[in-house]
Amino acid sequence: MHVRRSLCALLLAVTVLSPVSASAALSTLGNAPAGQQADGVEVQAPTVIWPKGAPELKGWPGKASAPVTEELRDDGETLWNVTVPSYQAFLPPPGKATGAAMIIAPGGGFRLLAMRHEGTRVAEWLAEHGIAAFVLKYRLIQTLPGETNEAMRKRVGATIPAGVGGDPGVADGLETLRLLRSRAAEYRIDPKRIGVVGFSAGGHVAGMMAFAPEAVRPNFAGLIYGMPFGAKLPEIPPANLPYPEGAPSDPWLRPAAEPAPGRLPPLFLAMAQDDMAVGYGFRPFYDALFASGYRPETHLYERGGHGFGMKQTGGTTDHWLEEFRWWIAGEGFTPGN
Repeated sequence: MHVRRSLCALLLAVTVLSPVSASAALSTLGNAPAGQQADGVEVQAPTVIWPKGAPELKGWPGKASAPVTEELRDDGETLWNVTVPSYQAFLPPPGKATGAAMIIAPGGGFRLLAMRHEGTRVAEWLAEHGIAAFVLKYRLIQTLPGETNEAMRKRVGATIPAGVGGDPGVADGLETLRLLRSRAAEYRIDPKRIGVVGFSAGGHVAGMMAFAPEAVRPNFAGLIYGMPFGAKLPEIPPANLPYPEGAPSDPWLRPAAEPAPGRLPPLFLAMAQDDMAVGYGFRPFYDALFASGYRPETHLYERGGHGFGMKQTGGTTDHWLEEFRWWIAGEGFTPGN
């Protein structure tokens, strides 16, 4: 099915189940402490995304048969069983604010969220450099009582089709984007300069948001060792209009291409070439974009493995976020930076 129809159906299929205000169940697990930081960054308390209760996609296979409880594992590095999605704002000091904003979708195979090195630490860095950041806690496939990460990984791989585990996360991300645009003045951001960056499974969330209908998609997107993970790649709209009749056949003699209506927003892609987790899907995704006329900013690091995020390894992946910020400026979303 065409990805636009799929996303529209996904958004229309949600139905509110709980009449109880979601704010009562909102958890702060995995969030950074609210308050003013030493560098002037303002960290706000988390905001619930669906105030009337978290919606559910009918027939979604990631829901457990019994209620689950949100929990931190791995010394606070990973967050599990998110059922009440929220976002946390990191706002730059007024003197540094560029007006640009970023939704951040951590990864974790749709089973968990790597909230620190793919979430709050990224947000702190972006806000310090003038980009308002909003860490997304999106809904996850629910963990059965006593289930280990490895056991859950095997269960999910055997029972949930590729990409389906991320459907609620995509809905949560698009609703967050809608909320941020409606509250742009409150956050001191430009509603036409809001991007999304996602890591691994969060790259699926970010990628599917970029493929959403033009009126509701982000203005730019970063996919870090992640991309749409469905069994088939989304149908990619052409980047440019066909060349006029009589145009030279030699590419170097043709006039500049004219962007096509509905083309995808600017994309930034990055991965390490020794990433065995997503490497075999990442390159075909780039090739498909290129064949459709896109020229996404692409960084293929020599090494770094999967999940480098904000980890310092001594290699060139340590500088991906600086390169991402330079690209954002180069695309005109942070004028003067």
